[in-house]
Amino acid sequence: MANRPKVAVIAPCPFYIDRGTPLRIKRLATAMAEEFDVHIITFHQGRNGAFPFTIHRTLPVPLKIRRTGANLAKLLYDFLLLFTTIRVVRRERIALIDGHLHEGAFIGLLAKPFTGARVIYNAHGTFVKELIATGALRKGSWLVKPLAFFEEWVERKVDRIAAQSLLRRDEFIAKGLAPAKVVVVEDVPELEEFFLTDEQMDRELERRLRPRGEKLLIYSGGMERYQGVNFLLDAFKDLCAKREDVRLVLFGRPLEEYREIAADMGIANRVVFVEDEPFERLPHYLKICDIGFALRLYGENVPGKLPIYLASGIAVIGTDIKGVSTVLTDGESGVLVPPGDVAALVGSIEYLLDNPEAVRKIGDTGRQAALQRYSQDDVRRELGKLYRELLKARG
Repeated sequence: MANRPKVAVIAPCPFYIDRGTPLRIKRLATAMAEEFDVHIITFHQGRNGAFPFTIHRTLPVPLKIRRTGANLAKLLYDFLLLFTTIRVVRRERIALIDGHLHEGAFIGLLAKPFTGARVIYNAHGTFVKELIATGALRKGSWLVKPLAFFEEWVERKVDRIAAQSLLRRDEFIAKGLAPAKVVVVEDVPELEEFFLTDEQMDRELERRLRPRGEKLLIYSGGMERYQGVNFLLDAFKDLCAKREDVRLVLFGRPLEEYREIAADMGIANRVVFVEDEPFERLPHYLKICDIGFALRLYGENVPGKLPIYLASGIAVIGTDIKGVSTVLTDGESGVLVPPGDVAALVGSIEYLLDNPEAVRKIGDTGRQAALQRYSQDDVRRELGKLYRELLKARG
């Protein structure tokens, strides 16, 4: 479509990589590219591809980002991202900036005096609480208060907020933001792609994952302590001491730290580490596995893996925190355990392993709940409407 309205999307992360925040940015940008001329402004680090949008990169820095959270390489890239944003938005005459995370929205606000573009904060994470959860900031640090002020300043100053979930919307409103300022955009992939029939099962993969017919557990996503990976490994160690019929799949990266932890625990031979498979292969792993885990230890947003697990039909065990319990109903569409309670997690896993009918029922209920709640059509409609409203107001 000729003469599509232009939108700049700030991606303050390595782009593209097939996990976490970059996945959400890619999905939303791809959906919006049907109607808008989307320009993604991002770090030099990342992969190019045959995308339906244009990518603009910063200059490189002599460091590489390897983990989530604050680090020197990311700070350098964020600094460069501001100047790249001003240059691209002015050159392309873009009237709207969609800034992902607080960093992206902040960069959009700093660029606003030079570009005149309106700014959306695309909210699919917190700032201060996530810094604390990832270990980048101590809970009692003197930096907590000024960074919390910065977080709320960004939320007040942007023109609109696209919230990742109903939970995030309610939190913004509880802070005193006007309800009309916040739009819910519950982005998920095309969920039907994650449900495979028995005929679609990768039998060779199944033979490799469970050579002796073992039950399979799976965690997919970023390998971070705050995601509950250490919690899961502690429980799996106890489980391995009690039974021989179970293996664990860790699908994500970086995995080196967890290879060492599993080796120290003496369970490395029972853990399958998968870091060289593309995200598109995840449905084949979910089809083969029995139980998936969403064990995040803090609860300010909905883990992106949760709708995917549910849509696949796998039974899900999650932590009883807001970001998970607002999606899972305990005993119906999933099982909830207190965060960090290893004994409760082991007990829940054993219950499901020994009750295949409960696994099937929970998986079926969860799948139906996900299909009723999430829709790519809703995403296109709500975010597209937001873009059009701000572009019209700007014009």
